Amino acid sequence: MKLYRHALPFLCAAAAAAASCGGGVERAPLLVDATIAEPTALSTPAPDAPDAPRDGEPGDHRFCGWLHEFLGDPASTELGYDTFAAHAGAFDVVHPKWWRVASPTTFENHPRGRSTPFGGFHDRRVLDATTAGGGRTRLVPLVAAVDRPDVAAVHAMIHDPALRAEHVAGLVAIAVDNGYDGLDVDYEHLSSVLGPGETVEAERAAFSAFVDELARALHARGKTLSLAVPAVASARGVYDYEALSASADHVHVMGYDYHWGGGSHAGPVAPLGWLERTVAYIGGIDGGARRERFLLGLPNYGLLGPEAAEGGGAVVGCEPLSKCRELAGDGYETSTDHMGRCAEDGGERFAAGRAPNRALPSGQHLFFEDLESLEEKVSAARQGGLGGVTYWSIGGEPGGAAFFSMIERHFPR
Repeated sequence: MKLYRHALPFLCAAAAAAASCGGGVERAPLLVDATIAEPTALSTPAPDAPDAPRDGEPGDHRFCGWLHEFLGDPASTELGYDTFAAHAGAFDVVHPKWWRVASPTTFENHPRGRSTPFGGFHDRRVLDATTAGGGRTRLVPLVAAVDRPDVAAVHAMIHDPALRAEHVAGLVAIAVDNGYDGLDVDYEHLSSVLGPGETVEAERAAFSAFVDELARALHARGKTLSLAVPAVASARGVYDYEALSASADHVHVMGYDYHWGGGSHAGPVAPLGWLERTVAYIGGIDGGARRERFLLGLPNYGLLGPEAAEGGGAVVGCEPLSKCRELAGDGYETSTDHMGRCAEDGGERFAAGRAPNRALPSGQHLFFEDLESLEEKVSAARQGGLGGVTYWSIGGEPGGAAFFSMIERHFPR
């Protein structure tokens, strides 16, 4: 997911002040307490059920997407929910951002510092078009920890067995009491809150153990677990694809934020070569046997800012891509040499692939995606044997209905 504070500018995955490219990786409200979870009367609570089938049927989670509130931009929030309602039949699963971590053992359905729920919370456009209303699309809301206080709460929880047990019980209560089909967990930036003497290795082991405990608890109640994780190509960081995919039903790889809002300069958000490296890495896990548990996450947004770090000015986002297309106008470029001079922290350079961009009269440079560049990435996921694709976020997709037809061609039902 991404964190937006304004209608156009956004902060995202590792807002650390790294100057190089590729540093964005691993980077009266309803209050649910883990010990006493209050139902929200969405539907009749699901009865106890046997363990959910570990993998489901092939193709049962081949296409999904996230919904979220655009803070300060209610029109874009409405666009997302309207778009889902119009194309609900195309989605196997939908992940509305309805919950966040508030403390090691509590969860809230509203942004920090605000008492009213997230825009779209339990919106009828979602409930009526999913299993909650008799539809085929499964409802698996997102539970997020992205702001530093929320991430710090997760860090404390995963290292304390008692807190972890309460946290898991609280998540299960949210899923069961609300009649959801499962939960999508997006706990980010855990390496950024490590204290003196704490190691990435210990964080990785603790997070993997938490995911395994949560998956077992949800499966025992007939619920599924999916995860949102950054795009990586090794197990050296916090997010161990091999361990996580052994526990969770599906893993959404956030294949974006190579360049990010708040970074030193603008550039391709999801360069093709970088994604292909991650897809190849996934293909080597368990001899390729787990590839279908992974979905490649696509960006439905772009970046606007100076192309060079010394250019000055802020790097901000435009979301959804329909807004980027309006800014770009006609005759934009579809290639760039930017990636040739923009190395990842380790020095590796990646092919950009099709990279729509345009230098604007203001001196800023706009990088975004069009239907063809997204299809290039979807094709890479398909050729790599992944189970499907997802995207942040629903609404304003390039090509409109053609976007959904393109997904269906590559990942047919």
